[in-house]
Amino acid sequence: MKCPNCGVEAAAGATDCPACGVIFAKFKKKLESLTLPPPTEFNPWIGRGIAAAIVVLWMIAFGVYYRRAVSEMPVRNPAGPFRRR
Repeated sequence: MKCPNCGVEAAAGATDCPACGVIFAKFKKKLESLTLPPPTEFNPWIGRGIAAAIVVLWMIAFGVYYRRAVSEMPVRNPAGPFRRR
């Protein structure tokens, strides 16, 4: 039997490890008592929704910036000097 703690080969009917002294029955009981938390489910739509929201917000911000930049551009008036919109 191979020791689960240190990896030393022990006799087939051994109750403890000759190298590190771990008791196999207690070690096995301890491993069985440890439980892993249940896995959480991953929903890919959450990430896609966040990405879509970021894109929409960026488009709105760019639209506001572009509209403000265009409204401040001078326009040539055929009847007179430059004026602002």
